[in-house]
Amino acid sequence: MRNYFFVSIVTICNIISAQTKLNGSVKDTNNLAIPYCSIGIKDSEIGAITDEKGNFSIEIPEKLAKSHLIFDAAGYKEVSKSIEEIQQNSVIILKEKEVSLAEVIVKSEKMKEKVIGQKTRPMLTFSKMFDENVPTIEQGNIFEIYPNTKLNTFNFHIIPSSKYEEITLKVNIYAVKNGLPKESILDENIIYKTNTTGWQKIDLTPYKFRFKNVNQIAVTMQLVSFKKHNQEDFVFGISAKKSLAKDLLFRYQSQGNWEASAGVFIANLEVLYSKDKLTINEEKSEEIDTKTQELISYYQHKEKAKRSIYGKNKSGKYLDINNAKIYYEEYGQGEPLIFLHGNNGSIEDFYQQIPFFAKHYRVIVLDTRGQGRSTDLTNTPYTYEKFSNDLFQVIQQLNLNKVNLIGWSDGGNTALIFNAQHPQLINKTATIGAVLNPNGVSEELIGNLKSLANKPSENTNLRLIELMLNEPNITKLELNKIQNPVFIIAGEKDEVKESHTKEIQQNISKAELLIIPNSTHYVPFEQPKVLNEAILKFLKK
Repeated sequence: MRNYFFVSIVTICNIISAQTKLNGSVKDTNNLAIPYCSIGIKDSEIGAITDEKGNFSIEIPEKLAKSHLIFDAAGYKEVSKSIEEIQQNSVIILKEKEVSLAEVIVKSEKMKEKVIGQKTRPMLTFSKMFDENVPTIEQGNIFEIYPNTKLNTFNFHIIPSSKYEEITLKVNIYAVKNGLPKESILDENIIYKTNTTGWQKIDLTPYKFRFKNVNQIAVTMQLVSFKKHNQEDFVFGISAKKSLAKDLLFRYQSQGNWEASAGVFIANLEVLYSKDKLTINEEKSEEIDTKTQELISYYQHKEKAKRSIYGKNKSGKYLDINNAKIYYEEYGQGEPLIFLHGNNGSIEDFYQQIPFFAKHYRVIVLDTRGQGRSTDLTNTPYTYEKFSNDLFQVIQQLNLNKVNLIGWSDGGNTALIFNAQHPQLINKTATIGAVLNPNGVSEELIGNLKSLANKPSENTNLRLIELMLNEPNITKLELNKIQNPVFIIAGEKDEVKESHTKEIQQNISKAELLIIPNSTHYVPFEQPKVLNEAILKFLKK
């Protein structure tokens, strides 16, 4: 039995940029390296983990110079030492945890198989990336288990866009208290290496995990080492999906504070159990939450829109304006009705509106500058003022005297600005999910946009992201200038705050308001019949 191990630390203290650097190694009483021992300062982001050879390096900021380092290894009692103590005595001994063995009664027991957690990867996911420079970061899920459970395997999904030759992960399992991981239940390390992406399977049977009358456990992972592909950036993340439940766990190091955020990792446990039901509803983790279902619905509509004739009609034309070519299509006859799509959208997004309104109006649908088939030769930031000016030139070149506007999202913002600037050209305007400024949308959306801006992928159009983060900036005075009838529309569950939508309506003298039940920001996709008929009624008044 292992009784002690020693931490033999060769300490090099250099004050560089107001930091103390400690280098050392962790060994047992037989002078053998102890890999993957956690080292950290409580309630901070400062931590380290020993490598495969038991070596570590940690830099202590000057403000934490009087703090204690805590050494924590699976199967041992943790030890706390001040930096000064470590400098004076480089050998640290950790005593093995004492384990009381309960009486075991062996009896025949038939257990059932079950998978707890996310069994499949949904079409729409996001990624929780690991920082190659911070191996102490832990991320994972809480799992609800049966009162009598054996763990067989842990499965999780690595994003396909990950790039590495090989990664080494440390798997941690914790008891749970008050919705967060508490103490570790491991007596030895679980280390997993892989050179593939997608689904991964870790065999847990050698560790003989069995839980009695336990409701929840937490399973987390750390990226403790990696090998890069030649001349490629390192990328590694675990697939996750949106969820209203705060099941995404995160902390910087073993002595840091846990954070729980909305979402769930694509991971599951294969178990054996002998009770009929979970202590908490086992189907919870398999439910497709509202947010996920809304996004799935959005992408399904986008696919249908792509299959329509709209946005790629052979009769489509281009207009040359201000270092751009604006693509447009026309349908029907009568009074002009112009459609303006949303951010990163195109003409095809109105595939359920165009055929309806073409029976009553001369429908003109545009691809906004730099989106759809429209081009943009500039590299300056996008603004709604610029989009409004593009619209003005389109109307001039098509020799239109007066038009009706329908704008969705960004298109609605442009419509409001254009309406205030050129009231003589407008008959009536309808907006769907428009805003006056970025504060009009949910904090979650702003957070997601900032994340995209900070870590853009190769497909991210930064100008469009920055547009939503910085604009519009429509004032109440500008709204007061609008004297023609305006129809302000939003979904009941829109990303645009309902109070903000009402504020727009209240500052336009002839504005009407419609909040469409059971709809999100994607009303034209989700409730086309209700939307189309309401707008037609408004236009025909």
